[in-house]
Amino acid sequence: MSISERKEREREQRRLEILKAAQRVFFRNGFEKTSMEMVAEECQLAKGTLYLYFKSKEELYVSLVQDGIQILDEMMKREIESPLPPEEKLLSMVRTYFEFTQSHREHFAVFKMIDIGALNGKVDQEKLDSIQRSRATAFERMKNVVSEAMNRGEFETKHQPQEIVMMLWALTFGAIMMCGEKCQQLEMFKEVDAEKFVMRIARALIESFKTANVPEESLAREALHSKPTKVRKTTELGLN
Repeated sequence: MSISERKEREREQRRLEILKAAQRVFFRNGFEKTSMEMVAEECQLAKGTLYLYFKSKEELYVSLVQDGIQILDEMMKREIESPLPPEEKLLSMVRTYFEFTQSHREHFAVFKMIDIGALNGKVDQEKLDSIQRSRATAFERMKNVVSEAMNRGEFETKHQPQEIVMMLWALTFGAIMMCGEKCQQLEMFKEVDAEKFVMRIARALIESFKTANVPEESLAREALHSKPTKVRKTTELGLN
């Protein structure tokens, strides 16, 4: 082994040690209350040395979240490969995502930070893009399950598969947010079982896709640019 190879291996080993120490600190204190000084102290390094590996707290945290993405991906993949019918697969994926947000709360928190752009300019863009690509893979897998349900005649909705995925994901995310700590402080949410709540409305939405009788409009962008229907004057309708 050459000197350069040995140094690179040592650098990677140090990087992994920093990540392990950072995980302990982040998960113990939460993102907001954690500082680079605290991480440096945990891994017994000078703060300046820590910055040689990670330029900010945000970048360090996102590096940890990439590991969380892999965990979620494996969990979702198991549901996709199960012998369950499409409807049950979708429900299992919703349940899996809910369980992930509860057992990996810090990872879920950074997803939200990425979505609102809170990490833009603070983290290497490739890291953020990598996380978004992984999430896109999860959406694509769910779309394939929806397409399977349509091909089998289980879903008769006129919505496109990607539209169904968008609605199901938005509903799941919204339901999880409603069951968060802040909402739990409200009287009406205190006795709500979060998992039952999420699964009940997910099942209700999926049930609505089984019929073509529900009035539906395309969510495609071109529909937003169609010419508006002219409104007849109130005098013509005899309403003035």
